Amino acid sequence: MQTPGRGDAALRRHRVSHPGASCFLTLCTAERTPGLTAPAVARAIRDECQAIERDAHWRQRAAVILPDHLHLLITLTGALPISRCVARLKTKTKLILNAARLVSQTNFYERRLRAGDPVEAVVRYIFLNPDHAALVPPGETYPHFWLGESESAWFTPTTDTGRPFPEWLR
Repeated sequence: MQTPGRGDAALRRHRVSHPGASCFLTLCTAERTPGLTAPAVARAIRDECQAIERDAHWRQRAAVILPDHLHLLITLTGALPISRCVARLKTKTKLILNAARLVSQTNFYERRLRAGDPVEAVVRYIFLNPDHAALVPPGETYPHFWLGESESAWFTPTTDTGRPFPEWLR
């Protein structure tokens, strides 16, 4: 039996997109160069994420833009495979990234959630990421975090008025 190769090509070879599957995505800048939270860049990323949703390619559940990477929790509709959705996001934001002297990594991380996987843990991870990176002053909310409509309905009431409880940060 031949062992599958390593690296990006091996990951892409086994990437499968199922309609209705929820996926946790991480997209990074090349060499983890900061700059994604610059207002024009963050706005372009968020606008394209919303456009992909409007075009019914995915449903956004939670997202956060950090200086050098982006986390998304999405549910696929089946209209496009995950790789095409991510390619569209990268293509549509390429000009604004280039203007900010940023380049996307060619690959991306994807973890498909299985039925029964706790979605709350992924949403909480995305929500807490800016706090763990010390990007949020105490008592303030992070401007580049957002939730989908249904996630907002159940997750927001579990927070301390939009902020994490201190025990979440330990």
